[in-house]
Amino acid sequence: MNMIIFSTLGVASGFILHELAHKFTAQHFGYLAEYRANLMGLALAVFSAFAGFLIAAPGAVMISRYRPVLQAYIPEGLPSSNGPHPFQQEELASRMKREMLLISLAGPMTNIVLAAGFFILKMSGLAGEGIWAHAVGFAISINLILAAFNMLPFGPLDGKKIFDADRRVWALVALPAILIALSVYFGI
Repeated sequence: MNMIIFSTLGVASGFILHELAHKFTAQHFGYLAEYRANLMGLALAVFSAFAGFLIAAPGAVMISRYRPVLQAYIPEGLPSSNGPHPFQQEELASRMKREMLLISLAGPMTNIVLAAGFFILKMSGLAGEGIWAHAVGFAISINLILAAFNMLPFGPLDGKKIFDADRRVWALVALPAILIALSVYFGI
C-alpha cells in the first residue's frame, strides 16, 4: 500500500503534469498536441521496476507542425501567395524556433517546480512524519530525476530540442538540474 501512495504522488504528479505542460504550452501557441501511449515503453517501465530500477517512457505528447499561418500585412504592389511573404519567412522561422524551445522547456520546468514545491512542503513540516513525509521525499526525488533525465541532450528527449535551439538556455536549466538530481540520487 505504501508503494502505491509513493508511486501515485511522485510518478503521477511528475509524469502526467510534465506531459500536460507540453500539451498546454503547444496549444497556447496554436499547435495541435495530443498524448500518445507507447505500449513498449510502458512494458519497459513495468519490467524495469520489478528489476529494482525504473526506466519509464509510457508515452509522450505529439505536437503537430501544422499551425495556422497568421494573416500578415502584405504591402500593395508585392505579390501575395498562400504562405507567408519571403520577407516574413525568417521572422516566422525565428518565432517557431522560440515556441518549440518553450514547449520543450515546459515539461522539465514543471518537474523542477514540482520538486521545489514538494521540498517546501517537506521543510515546512506540513507533510508530517511517517508515510506522507516519505511520499513527499519520493516525489522530490522522482521529479528531480525526471527533470534531469529529460534535459539530457540526446535522442527524442526535451534536452536535445532545447540544446539545439539555445545552448545557453540548456546550460542554465540542465546543468543545475542534472547536478542536483545526481546529488539526491547518490545521497551526496
